[in-house]
Amino acid sequence: MDYREQMNIVIVGHVDHGKSTVIGRLLADTCSLPQGKLESIKEYCRKNSKPFEYAFLLDALKDEQSQGITIDTARSFFKTGKRDYIIIDAPGHIEFLKNMVTGASRAEAALLVIDAREGIQENSKRHGHMASMLGISQLVVLVNKMDLVGYDQELFEAIKAEFAAFLEKVNITPITFIPISAFYGDNIAARSDQAPWYDGPTVLQQLDAFGKKKDQAQLPFRMPVQDIYKFTAIGDDRRIVAGTILNGAISAGDEVLFLPSHKRSFINRIEGFSVAPRQTASADEAVGFTLTTQIYITPGELMVRAADPPPQISSRFRVNIFWVGKAPFVRNRKTTSSRSAPPRSA
Repeated sequence: MDYREQMNIVIVGHVDHGKSTVIGRLLADTCSLPQGKLESIKEYCRKNSKPFEYAFLLDALKDEQSQGITIDTARSFFKTGKRDYIIIDAPGHIEFLKNMVTGASRAEAALLVIDAREGIQENSKRHGHMASMLGISQLVVLVNKMDLVGYDQELFEAIKAEFAAFLEKVNITPITFIPISAFYGDNIAARSDQAPWYDGPTVLQQLDAFGKKKDQAQLPFRMPVQDIYKFTAIGDDRRIVAGTILNGAISAGDEVLFLPSHKRSFINRIEGFSVAPRQTASADEAVGFTLTTQIYITPGELMVRAADPPPQISSRFRVNIFWVGKAPFVRNRKTTSSRSAPPRSA
């Protein structure tokens, strides 16, 4: 089987600026929908006297259907001639910014949608800032609903100039700005004749032009130990080191090192739930390992392959903190337990 390159793309923007419509259009225009899906939704809209929207292709959650907003991140899949795509539809509503951070954290590139009629909104800037903090350097701005402003080039250029200036302040240089109408498919998969003044790429062309990060399976092996399971039934004496592999790949027989304890052993078997043992495992897989020697390790240790470059170990690190609580962040504040003291006996 030929290997198909895969890329994670997050689509963000202010609520109702058309993210879900963009994704629905991408799915339809690349023939990535289940057979009959598009026709069945159009028929449903006709029977219920509702105008058809491409966003309906993604509105699977009842809360979303009733309120018309994306609450959780949803993943959609489509392919071009170059690669397979996973599109992560992140919520645009201000109350669900933490969901947006979760969705965007694994993305390799971002599409940020701005409604040409409404212009740049609060969450347009918030999402641009968060993309910067998450290290997403490949960002393209889609100026949507150009049909509602008569494909006005001056308006497009004004939005482009204002938002590019903002993104420069948060250390992002957008790759390009694309004027689109997701509803009519202008500049999504095919170039639009409604905006002859635009000579840049379509959305699909730009997606294929994104650079691919190094495959996680090619990075040094890293797996935080989640737990150690001990089985005793029917003479089973296995001790299984379990966790989810962050990077790299491992094979039975490889020597492994646990940090910070610096204990070593070799992989005996690679285990899984209700599956036969296998020889290899790689990034993003939740697996278990039995070792050739019984060593005592604790949850939280980092399992690495001894032959890989060692990780840097430190007691200090620098992070960007996303504070999503309603109360403001207070530096040096000490938290206290919310549990009340047990009542005294009479």
